[in-house]
Amino acid sequence: MSHVTSLSSSSSSSSSSSSSSFQRLLSSLLLLLIITITVQLGGRPNSSNNSFSKVFVDGFSIISSSSSSRRRHTFYSATSTENDRDYNLSSSSSSLPILLGTPATNFDNGKSPFEITTPIYYVNDKPHIGHAYTSTACDVIARFMRLSGREVFFLSGTDEHGQKVEQSAAKQGLDPQVFVDQVSQTFRDLLTLMNISNDEFIRTTSEEHKASVQHLWRVLVEKGYIYKGTYSGWYSVRDECFYNESELVDGKAPTGADVEWVAKEESYFFKLSEFEEPLLKMYSEHPEMVAPKSRLNEVVSFVKGGLKDLSVSRTSFKWGVPVPDDEDHVMYVWIDALTNYISALGYPNNDDNDNDVNGNFAKFWPAGAHIVGKDILRFHAVYWPAVLMAAGLPVPKRIFAHGWWTKDGQKISKSLGNVIDPVELVEKYGVDATRFFLMSEVPFGNDGDYSDSAMIFKCNANLANELGNLFHRVCTLAFKNCNAAIPTPGDLTEEDEEMLATVRGLREKCGGHIANQAIHQYANSMIMAVKDANKYIDVMAPWALKKTDPQRMSTVLYVLMEVLRYVAILYQPLIPDSANKLLDQLSVPKDERTFYHLDTCPLKPGSAINQPVIVLSRFEVPGENKEQEAGSVKQKEQQPKQKQQQPSGPIDINISCLDIRVGVITKAWEHPEAEKLFCEEIHVGDESGPRQIASGLRDHYKVEDLVGQRVLVLCNLKSRKLVGFASHGMVLCASANGKTEFVVPPSAAEIGERINVKGFEGDPASENQVGKKKILESVLPDLKTNQDGVVCYKGIPFMTTAGECVAQNKMPDAEVA
Repeated sequence: MSHVTSLSSSSSSSSSSSSSSFQRLLSSLLLLLIITITVQLGGRPNSSNNSFSKVFVDGFSIISSSSSSRRRHTFYSATSTENDRDYNLSSSSSSLPILLGTPATNFDNGKSPFEITTPIYYVNDKPHIGHAYTSTACDVIARFMRLSGREVFFLSGTDEHGQKVEQSAAKQGLDPQVFVDQVSQTFRDLLTLMNISNDEFIRTTSEEHKASVQHLWRVLVEKGYIYKGTYSGWYSVRDECFYNESELVDGKAPTGADVEWVAKEESYFFKLSEFEEPLLKMYSEHPEMVAPKSRLNEVVSFVKGGLKDLSVSRTSFKWGVPVPDDEDHVMYVWIDALTNYISALGYPNNDDNDNDVNGNFAKFWPAGAHIVGKDILRFHAVYWPAVLMAAGLPVPKRIFAHGWWTKDGQKISKSLGNVIDPVELVEKYGVDATRFFLMSEVPFGNDGDYSDSAMIFKCNANLANELGNLFHRVCTLAFKNCNAAIPTPGDLTEEDEEMLATVRGLREKCGGHIANQAIHQYANSMIMAVKDANKYIDVMAPWALKKTDPQRMSTVLYVLMEVLRYVAILYQPLIPDSANKLLDQLSVPKDERTFYHLDTCPLKPGSAINQPVIVLSRFEVPGENKEQEAGSVKQKEQQPKQKQQQPSGPIDINISCLDIRVGVITKAWEHPEAEKLFCEEIHVGDESGPRQIASGLRDHYKVEDLVGQRVLVLCNLKSRKLVGFASHGMVLCASANGKTEFVVPPSAAEIGERINVKGFEGDPASENQVGKKKILESVLPDLKTNQDGVVCYKGIPFMTTAGECVAQNKMPDAEVA
């Protein structure tokens, strides 16, 4: 902890004793504030020289001094253990919240200023889903860190040079600058549309960027890492990348792009070959630098395969940054483009003195994280660190490569006509729903598949049904029963404390996920917290307490509203607009919405709340209303006929006779009188609402694991009572070797969808037929899982429109019942 010394002097004159006492009191209060802040920041000895930073009170300023530097700041100063760099929130950043930070990792101390970047997007065409995905991921991380009190520099922009751009402009009969001006604006518009909070949007055609790139070039020349030669080899205009003969696949680039032979073109070369060992050493000593691990393995394998010197200029086109002192050459686009990460910070202006205390390059470099697509990982994890090493500059702390999106299981391409336009997504589903789906549907780093049905199910289930409905129910109950105000709680029960403890630990948990770019896990933690709150309200049933115990009702509602305040504040990085509308409903002041306020500004009982409105609405499933209306009419028309025309002869008994549907458990509790039974409410698409079903699974599952679980339900069984509980169907499970697990549909399957088995199509039998003809008993022996855990009837898989149904943990060779 930093030593603190007061500079206020004591007066020996009795006439000034009162004034001196006041000064001492004021100084003491200031010192107490400084100590508190220093402790919160984790102030500690500087690791490089074992000297302590000293903080002095001088009027109302704070001076931080050490053996290496002396600075004056108006807020605070502390010492970072990483890179021995001081960080501060100066007067220019006085609006930042109190620094809580994020959990420290091997590559980030959780407190220092943090630069996060998207790749700069290439302007040869309009934005697509990949651009929205990367930008949203960076935005979620940036917002989370800002709300944690960290200084963030979030950079995005456009890459506007290169042969491909020159050709695209020529095709449209436009000057290249006019062309890039038009296309760059579409990317700016996308960031605005997606509610992206970038601090800077850089264009590589700006004069400031060009000057920065040319300075870096001169440094590399001075250090002997650039020389002139001639280049012959394969080059992809689309990828703006050189490829070795061994990398070509069927005469094309590994990406599928066409390549052309460049024959003895004069070129400048960067001595990449000299960095093979330094790069491998860096990967070995700092394996966390490239993530996920599978991508690190790819990079290491590429470097171990041998590095050749890299051609870094071209003479066959002119649209690029001119090489200093040789304007017949323009720089290779990747040298130009990669430098944006430091040119946006003001490089080479890296002075760290009193005149440049707040210089962005000194403050934010090396970058905290470059977020890129897996297709450009080589440039960021091999070429870029090598260039920085050659220039004597620090390398980025983290390079995270995410996967690609497919659509309905197919690769996205113009030729297939299945390109996903993010503008259309937002127009159809809204900004926050699009952000939520992209960030929560697949593990960040993996490939993901988009479908409208998956989007609708995900947002309906987690946003509309679970979060939005809960908010509206709770606020409506409070508005109607607590005088349109935040209720006054009584004594808290153990259940209340447990519910509050769940959300009080949520910031640290989510912070750990964000610190490691595990955005999907952050989203899932939020989803699970809301599920817990839904379980709590179902168990506590505040609507039933109004007459029996109104004080208890008020306590339950207060606990729920406080839980929802936590949830809404922590949801801001993911769904910023919706989260703030939810906070508005709770009357949370706009200046009490940072993570610091989670534990310091609880809801004030008696504060007025407005008439609740629905913030997160449910999306209509295509054809849902028509199908339900048609089904309802058909059912009404056929009911009297069915009673008169039940077939009396034999029927073809097979799996098609059973009405097996996709369902989701919406409520679950332990049967009070049967130790092996769960009681469940399961939504299977019935207009009347969820069905009640009993299942004997208490030896295999915990009740808290059931709500939200997707299952397959046999629906055309006659209702029966199990230990007094009326059960209207059966949940299918797979069993083998004493273990039992749910049979589950694909996550994108629609609730209420009936499963089908190829070759066994037909309408389901009636409940009476299933019982009288013993159809279930006849079918069960042929229901098993195969070696891959896929549920089959006579060896043929159970299918939904979204794919196969499986045992939850892929249990092979199991019986299904």
